[in-house]
Amino acid sequence: MSARRPAGSAPDRRKRSGSRIRTSIRNGSRSGRLPAFLLSVGLAVLVFGFLFSGDFPVKVVVVQGNTVAYADAITELSGAMGQSIFTANSQTIAQRVATHPAVASVKVSTEFPDKVVIRLNERVPVLAWHTGDQVALVDERGDVIAIADDPSLPVIVQTSGDGPIPGTKVTAGIVQAALYVHEQLTTKLAQLGYDPTSGLTAQLNDGRTVVLGSGDKIPLKVSVLHTVLTLPDQWTRLDVRQPDRPYYQ
Repeated sequence: MSARRPAGSAPDRRKRSGSRIRTSIRNGSRSGRLPAFLLSVGLAVLVFGFLFSGDFPVKVVVVQGNTVAYADAITELSGAMGQSIFTANSQTIAQRVATHPAVASVKVSTEFPDKVVIRLNERVPVLAWHTGDQVALVDERGDVIAIADDPSLPVIVQTSGDGPIPGTKVTAGIVQAALYVHEQLTTKLAQLGYDPTSGLTAQLNDGRTVVLGSGDKIPLKVSVLHTVLTLPDQWTRLDVRQPDRPYYQ
């Protein structure tokens, strides 16, 4: 005599559960929800594989707005070449490029299928700093932008010591002082020299020398020079490092 299964036994529960699943599948198929779900899962897998397949690497980096910085240097610094166009992070690339001494600000965008565009806003050089055969471009804050030459800029000649390199700063106040001297002396100035120890020295076109010293009180020092130039006295060297007590010989 066989034993009767109690109500709610495991086989019965499995049958009911299986029945509910089959019913849900049939209902989902009829309503269209199940095919839509399966389609969305398939598309997600397809998109994931598409994004990370590595089939769309960056092959072109376009640098715009550069006049001082070399495009090759910016491209290398960006690290964009070879990245997937889908995963290349514009902000990260911009942060890398912004470390270049010549770059004041930068914007980066990506263009399908394989291009990154880097738009630069460069620092503006105001002075060409000569040391031997090397010329460095310096902005108004004293930041050294690049090793390059621009004949249109005022010139300062460092007469001793090592010249400045990009990413460093020159002595505070010297740039503004040099610009002021060039502006005020114009055609009277043959060369403006700089020594890290003694400061600024101006060589005039008539062969006379003016020792200016540090960059402080430059307007007063230049004013003293203009006054002395009107005197009938003959001199070859004028020292205005202490403008209230100038002397010449």
